[in-house]
This record gives sequence, C-alpha cells and structure tokens, in this order.
Amino acid sequence: MPRFSERLGLVSVSDALQVEGMSETLRNSLWNYVVSLFEHEGGWYEGARVVANYFRRSPVDELPDYDLPCRDWVKEYFYSLPWYEVYDFVEFIAEKYELIFPSRRVRRPEDLERVFNIILETERSGFRFVAGNLAPISSHVEVAEIAAALESTSESSLAGAHQHLRAALDLFSRRPEPDYRNSIKESISAVESMAKQLGASDSQGLAGALADLNAKVPIHAALRSAFVKLYGYTSDESGIRHAILDEPNVGFDEAKYMLVACSAFVNFVASKAGGVLAAARTDG
Repeated sequence: MPRFSERLGLVSVSDALQVEGMSETLRNSLWNYVVSLFEHEGGWYEGARVVANYFRRSPVDELPDYDLPCRDWVKEYFYSLPWYEVYDFVEFIAEKYELIFPSRRVRRPEDLERVFNIILETERSGFRFVAGNLAPISSHVEVAEIAAALESTSESSLAGAHQHLRAALDLFSRRPEPDYRNSIKESISAVESMAKQLGASDSQGLAGALADLNAKVPIHAALRSAFVKLYGYTSDESGIRHAILDEPNVGFDEAKYMLVACSAFVNFVASKAGGVLAAARTDG
C-alpha cells in the first residue's frame, strides 16, 4: 500500500518496474531479509562458510572466526555485487537454504521464495521466483501458470515437456543477457513433446500429435488450430524453427507470451488427460 505522502502526491513514486538495475531500497530490503534468516535460522559463521564454499568460491580459511565479523564479510560482499549477481545470491540463499541453516525449524525453501516475492513486489522489482528461478515476470497469474506447468510435467512420463519448460524458463531468466529466441523454441517444444507423449510419438509435427491426442483427450478444434498456427509462427513446414526467430525485434514480450501461453496449454491438457497420464506412467 502506498504511504500517506505518496497517496497525497507529496512524494513522487516511479511506476516503472526494475528490470535492468536495482535501487538502493530494493537491495536494502533484500539484505534485511537475509539478515533475519541468518540471525533466526542459524548463525553467521556457518552460513558464511557455505557462501564462501558454494557461491563466492573463496578460501574458507580466510573467514573471520566470529559471527559479527562474518556478518560484515557477507554484507561487504553483498553490497559489492552488480544488481544481477544480487539476484544470483538471493536464488542461492533459497536453493541452499537447508545447507546454510541445517538446524532450521519452521521455514522451507518455498516459504523463502514467497517472502522474497513479497519484497520484490513491494519494491517494484520486475522479477519473481518461479519454481526456484528468479524470472522477469511480475504477474501472480503468470507466475502460477508457469509453476503449475512445471509441476504437472514433473512426472517421468512427461519428462521431455518438463525439460523443455525448464530450459525455456532458464533462458528467459538468464542475467544479464537473456536468450529470448531459444526460450521461444523451448516453450513450443514443450507443447509438442507433451502432445507426442500423450498422443503418438511418431506423429508428424504438432498438428499430427494434437490430432492423435484428440482421439484420447477431446480438445476443441478451434483450440487445436490456434496452437498449430502458433507452432507455425515459430516454424517452417519442415519443423525448422525460424519464422518468428528471424525477426530482428524478437524480445522479452514475445518470449514471455510464448512461455506463459505454452504453460497454460500444458496445464489445460494435463487437467483433461488424467487417465492418459496414468496410463503413460504405468507404461513408463
């Protein structure tokens, strides 16, 4: 909620999301939460050793011997990082939480991601945690859609689709230089992989796979046609991705749209194909 002075227009507030930098207040807010984790979930000495070993990759025998000097060591390093490496550090804290704080009692990694997302939203960062990645997505709906697709494809029977979605998210989230073109390739490949896995693996392209899948899981013709056209948007008739990818202005908006749209379609098919998924798991 905006502060009193902001609501009255006495203090100017930028509406722009931070996607190519980091304000001092955003960095401070992230640091303050890191401090609360170290002070309530573990200790600075052991935590600093994990940071030195697995993130900074610096000699652990050069660490101070006591908690407060270790805190200062981590803080100095944190505030020296470029903005995109601060996000690397935040991802590291969430990913290695159980290693950094082995005596934890309450929090889980997903709890950390939820709190970090609240901070990121409050400070108008353009990034949110999605399934362990900090991605340049700020919509709750879009975050939930992608996370649900990764979860619904995590079964071994849909391993191919899961790998494509994970690759699409990784490429889209790469800092400081995302790979939007290859993210688009991976997003549509996830749909194709899922359709072939549940339909027929020898189907010709996405159109054939969706037609075979439709025999098992009814999908409205208009929806099938829409995704075939979307597939054509990224491919030529031989299945070689190039149509959208040759455009000089392909970037964030196109890659984000493809990632969210393909995730939504994966979720739609997964929700409709309960029996087919169960059979695929049994066969696998």
